[in-house]
Amino acid sequence: MRKALIAVLVILLVGAVGIGVFVQEQLSRPIPPITAASSFPTTRAIDGQAPALPWPPAGAAAVSIPHLGIVGTFGVRDSRPIASIAKVMTAHVILSDHPLAPGEQGPSATVTQDDVNTYLQGVSQGESTVPVVVGEQLTQYQMLQALMLPSGNNVADILAKWDAGTRDAFVAKMNAKAKELGMNSSRFADASGFSPQTVSTPSDLILLGQAAMRDPIFAEVVAQREATLPVAGRVFNVNTSLGIEGNVGIKTGSTPEAGSCLLFAARRTVLGQEMLIIGAVMDQNFLTDAFERSAQLAVAAGAGVKTVRVLSQNEVVGTYTAPWGGTVDVVPAEDVDFIVWPGLSTEIEVQLDPVRTPAPSGSKVGTLTIQLADQSKTVDLLTNGALPAPDQQWRLLRPFRERGLIQ
Repeated sequence: MRKALIAVLVILLVGAVGIGVFVQEQLSRPIPPITAASSFPTTRAIDGQAPALPWPPAGAAAVSIPHLGIVGTFGVRDSRPIASIAKVMTAHVILSDHPLAPGEQGPSATVTQDDVNTYLQGVSQGESTVPVVVGEQLTQYQMLQALMLPSGNNVADILAKWDAGTRDAFVAKMNAKAKELGMNSSRFADASGFSPQTVSTPSDLILLGQAAMRDPIFAEVVAQREATLPVAGRVFNVNTSLGIEGNVGIKTGSTPEAGSCLLFAARRTVLGQEMLIIGAVMDQNFLTDAFERSAQLAVAAGAGVKTVRVLSQNEVVGTYTAPWGGTVDVVPAEDVDFIVWPGLSTEIEVQLDPVRTPAPSGSKVGTLTIQLADQSKTVDLLTNGALPAPDQQWRLLRPFRERGLIQ
């Protein structure tokens, strides 16, 4: 009898030890982090219908707004001749290769007999030219003025040889720069644009205009109404729309193949801040038509811009649900307002991290990045409640739940 009692006591002791070990193991067993569930959209359209823009009755056009990019296009998207707007690329390449600081004239080029012959040939063909004589000295700044204001085709040729040695080598640079800028529908065959094989689209020309206007020297030159050159004397800007509805340049173009064209930039106050609206109007009957449509587009584009809250603090981005009970939502730490154009869409990326408990309310659990064209904002994501750690009962019953023995 005594042996049986001892055996029972041993069994109970072993059982008690086993239970104690089990309890200790379960209470000290690590709790895995909780992952979030989220069905937040990856894109979100800006409410409202895109404003109707005053497009020309024919031809092609496009307009862009800072931070938003191109907000509208019109007409056939095929590449077409651009005439003297090509000179914007010529000037852009020159200033990329030979940057000028404000007030600098830069190095000079000496006019050769070949340059004079090119000038005389251009006159005989009815091209836009600037008079030059053998031995004349033109600084880089003066050549840019002669190129962009009276639109001297012959000066484009002088600049091409001055920069690259040959016309063909310079044209190769122009096409390389176009590729660099993403002008995939553009092809340059000459430095002046007189060739009908020099072609582009309004959208591509906007990319060029945006790049060129970042250079303060270029912006300074194209905003000038007139200049004085050594031999030609006083010359005037062909772009007579300067100053109308904030127009500050950029370049006209006109040939029989291209019609009348204008790549324009207009500074307008929109939503209390100054914006540089850039657009292009191509293949119009007259330059006055291109001027008129460009002014109308600049005004309408500025009027169509709005400021909108694209993300609010009270929006639920995701949810954490603990297996032992308890649910908290994830919300942005701040509101996000963007300059918008109705009809465009934002791109959204949500990153939610696994969370270990206990986690107090307001814990940072990830980030959300929202982007619209050039505007991008990353905000922290926070819990809007506390996530408690599991209690002892849940910990002790955890193995049975994992085996499906209990719910």
